[in-house]
Amino acid sequence: MVKKIVLSLVCTGALFAGNTEVEQLKQQMAQLQKQLEQMQQHIAALEAQTPKETAVAEESLESMEKTSTASVTTLLPDIALILNGGYTSRNVGNDTYAAAAIPGFVEAGNMEIPFNAKDGFNFNYAEVAMSSTVDPYLDASAIFHIRGDGGIEIEEAYFVTRALDYGLRFKAGKFKSAFGRVNEKHHHAWNFEDQELINNALFGPDGLGGAGAQLQWVAPTSLYLMAGFELFNGNPYQGFSAKESASTAVGYLKTSTDVADATLLAGLSYAQGKSEVQNLDGLGDPIPNSFTNYGQTRVYGADLTLEYPFENYGQLIWQNEWMQRDKDVETLTQRQSGYYSELLYKIDENWAMGLRYDDIYQNRTGDSLTSIDHLHRTSVKLEYKPFEFSRFRLQYNQDHSKYIDDQAKTIHEVMLNYTLELGAHGAHAF
Repeated sequence: MVKKIVLSLVCTGALFAGNTEVEQLKQQMAQLQKQLEQMQQHIAALEAQTPKETAVAEESLESMEKTSTASVTTLLPDIALILNGGYTSRNVGNDTYAAAAIPGFVEAGNMEIPFNAKDGFNFNYAEVAMSSTVDPYLDASAIFHIRGDGGIEIEEAYFVTRALDYGLRFKAGKFKSAFGRVNEKHHHAWNFEDQELINNALFGPDGLGGAGAQLQWVAPTSLYLMAGFELFNGNPYQGFSAKESASTAVGYLKTSTDVADATLLAGLSYAQGKSEVQNLDGLGDPIPNSFTNYGQTRVYGADLTLEYPFENYGQLIWQNEWMQRDKDVETLTQRQSGYYSELLYKIDENWAMGLRYDDIYQNRTGDSLTSIDHLHRTSVKLEYKPFEFSRFRLQYNQDHSKYIDDQAKTIHEVMLNYTLELGAHGAHAF
């Protein structure tokens, strides 16, 4: 009997224990089910939010990349490389041409010939130009001229304001003057392969300019009207004294307007500084870097350009400029005047041709104001531009402006030149 009771108790305990474990398992399964449902709800919520968060993250990353790129870009200036060279043929030898003179302007043997100096192949220069925005108020540029013989010079290096009120702009450093129509332009932007005769005779191949400051004002009118004033250190080889700083003053007034389909550009320019004349030795030869001051040097200029567009990128340009220099020498005033007239026909976006006539028609110099007038030159050109940044130019000159061994000499000259522009190059003056 006792055995039956004990056995019954054991079975009852076993059954009770089995029921307890089952209940525990059921509770655990219920908890797992609840956790699974919560996890599924959380996953669904995450899936709904992920595209938005991804887009925000991508936008944030893109913004960071742009900011980083912009920061790096602002530290790097735009850089351009310009190459120019070609082949030249003349009816005089290299030494004879180098010894030529322009009476009243350049003594025999003192003429600068920076481009196409030799009869044969010439590599004229490589020009490196750099420009950048410094800050919200200033831009800066520098142009380094590397001659074919390896010599390097700073052609221009200046800063210019970009946020002045009332149409004002200020520039300072070393730069070319905006006197006239072509003085400010660099060689690769010239209409012909050589400089206009009166510009070269008065200002030399580098043009009027140097270390100085400039202030320009654009009038708030529908008609474009710009006035400018500049101060430079004097250059005795241009007739201005170099003994006092800021001794050469330049002023100009420029305008442009549309006339029917054409554009008319005009300007008046003036430069003044103390005169400086090179001293001579007992044999009548110039003494290097020896000058004497006499009164004032005054240079007047006027220019007129008419541009008429055609279809298919064609264009006709008629450009004219006149200059006169009055230079006080002891009790006399020398007067030298000249002009050029260019007719340029751009056939299409690839081909162009041009005709130019230069004449120094008044050249009164010397103690008795003797005159060697009508130093003149005729030039024609044919130009091919495969693309915007490459150019090949064929030009012929019949030059009656040079004297060799004190005798007038007609020089026939043929030039075939190339110009290549690489990199980010700023726009040329209009």
